[in-house]
Amino acid sequence: VQDLSPDRLARAKREVRGLLERLKGDRAALLAFSGDVREVAPLTSDARTLSTFLDTLTPEDNRKGGTDIGGVLTAALDLFDGRSGAHEVVVLLTDGEDLGAQGAAVAKKAAERGIRIHVCGIGTEGGGKIPDGTRFVRDTEGKEVVSQLDAATLKTIAETSGGAFVSTE
Repeated sequence: VQDLSPDRLARAKREVRGLLERLKGDRAALLAFSGDVREVAPLTSDARTLSTFLDTLTPEDNRKGGTDIGGVLTAALDLFDGRSGAHEVVVLLTDGEDLGAQGAAVAKKAAERGIRIHVCGIGTEGGGKIPDGTRFVRDTEGKEVVSQLDAATLKTIAETSGGAFVSTE
C-alpha cells in the first residue's frame, strides 16, 4: 500500500533496520505475516544476517491475504524460552487491521508472562488501495479494498501488554 512514501513495506524495513542497528548483542528474530505467519530468521544476535533476510521480503511472499496479528504474536511468544520475561519484548510493525480479532487476547497472555509488546503503526488512517499487479485487490463484491491504519487496536495491544505505541503517520 502506498499511503506512505515510498510504500508501507519500505517504511517498515527502514524502521526495522534502525532497530537492528541499536541491538548491541541482543537476540532478535524476524517474522513476516499477512493472513499467514512465517519465520524469516530465527532468534540470533547477528544483526547483519537479520538485515540481509529483511532485504529479501516482498509482498509476493504472502501465501494468504489479510492481517493475522494474533497469529504473529503467538508465533513471537513461542520463540521465547520461558525465562522471566524481564528482557523479552516483541516489536510489532503493522497497519493494525486485526482481521482475526485475536491481538488483544494474545497481548493479555504476553502481559501474564511479563512480555511487553511495542507496536509501530505503519500506514495512515485514510489508508490506500492494495496493489495486485496492474490492478488493485477487490473484495467478494468486486469493490477495491482499502487498507487503513487501525491505531485504536494497536494502542490496545500495546497498553494491554505494558508496551508503547508509535505511529508513522
